[in-house]
This record gives sequence, C-alpha cells and structure tokens, in this order.
Amino acid sequence: MNAVFTPRVLVATLLLALATSFAQSAPPGVVRWAEGTPNASSEVKDGVKIESLKTDDIHVFASLADLKDTEYNRVWVQVFNHGKSPIDFNPQSAVLLKGGKSVPAELPDKTANEIRRFGEVKSQELSSAHCVFMDAVQCSPTDTQMQMSKQVAAFSAAQSQWVRDNAVKQKTLAPGEDTQGVIVFKKDKKSMEYTLRLPVGRQIFEFPLSARNKEPSYD
Repeated sequence: MNAVFTPRVLVATLLLALATSFAQSAPPGVVRWAEGTPNASSEVKDGVKIESLKTDDIHVFASLADLKDTEYNRVWVQVFNHGKSPIDFNPQSAVLLKGGKSVPAELPDKTANEIRRFGEVKSQELSSAHCVFMDAVQCSPTDTQMQMSKQVAAFSAAQSQWVRDNAVKQKTLAPGEDTQGVIVFKKDKKSMEYTLRLPVGRQIFEFPLSARNKEPSYD
C-alpha cells in the first residue's frame, strides 16, 4: 500500500530532512579556554602551565614550552575520547594564532632533519679556526672551540631524535582511548601571546598560550 502524506506529515518530513542535512554540514563548534569556566582548568607542572578543556565527549590538555637551542617551540597535547563514537584527530591541522596571522604546525620528520642540520652547521662554525692574521701559516681551533662544537652537534642530534620519538601521530581514537605527544611550531622573533587552535573530531578547542621565543644560546 502506498503511503499517503498529509500536509502536516509532509511539512514534518521536510523539516526533519532539513535538520538532518544541517546537522551533517554544520561547522564544528568552538570550545574556548577561559579562566573560571566550569569546563576549563589549569595547573603548573615543572614550571610549565598545563591547560585543559572538557566537553561531554572529549577532554584535551595543552601546554607550550621552548624547544631549547632550536628555532622551534613545542606544544604538548593529550586528547581523551570519553564519548561513544570514534573521533578523528590530525595534529597537523593545529595552528597558533597571533593577531590576524597563524603559525602552522610543522612536519615532525622535516623539523627533526632541520634541527640536526642546524646543529651541524653551528658545530662546523665553532670548530673552524679563527685566525688573527689572514696569512697565518698554522691556524687551528682551540680545545674549547672543539669541545663546544662536539656538544652542539650531540645536543642537536638528541633534540632531533626527541622530536621524532615524541611527535603525536594522526589517528582515530576509539571510545575510551587517548593519545598524547608534541606538535612543533616555528618560533617568532620575540615573546608572543598565542591562541592554540586544535581541531578534534567535529569540535575546535582553543587555548591561550605564551612563548618567550628564545633564540639558540650558541646562535
């Protein structure tokens, strides 16, 4: 038997279809960290402020710190899925906002390679001979220069490997699952107040973060 739609049923059906279409195409909601709000909290651990935001389905932690003696900052994040459905998380979609501009997340492997390469260049510079006279017959680096050169190379190699080992990976979080790690960003030239924008599932979490943006000490 064919279904018969009365005007009231037809209107209800159209409204339901419209609502479903809107729900599927609606932009993700933005959840912003603000002091004193019920879903936001913070704590200081080892001198680093860690902020957290919570919704019914997702709990996110974030903190920013200097990646010492490199041209990068690192943002540590931890994401919990407390909901009943899987959620997608891609750390490369994160950005640091500053005024009307944004700083994109860097690729971990590319960053690690650049940190190592930067250290190797600085190491070579430090181990190069600094002659007083251009026509000096014998000119060699001092023991202090050589020691510093080796320390810079070793430290940069360690920082490079640390980024590879600790970078948070893109994944789909099952209900009850969590992930954590770091996202790296290029430093600015001076201290800066940022807003971290971190998409998780169909929501965007925003955290106010501060950076001193210290240049490498051997620069």
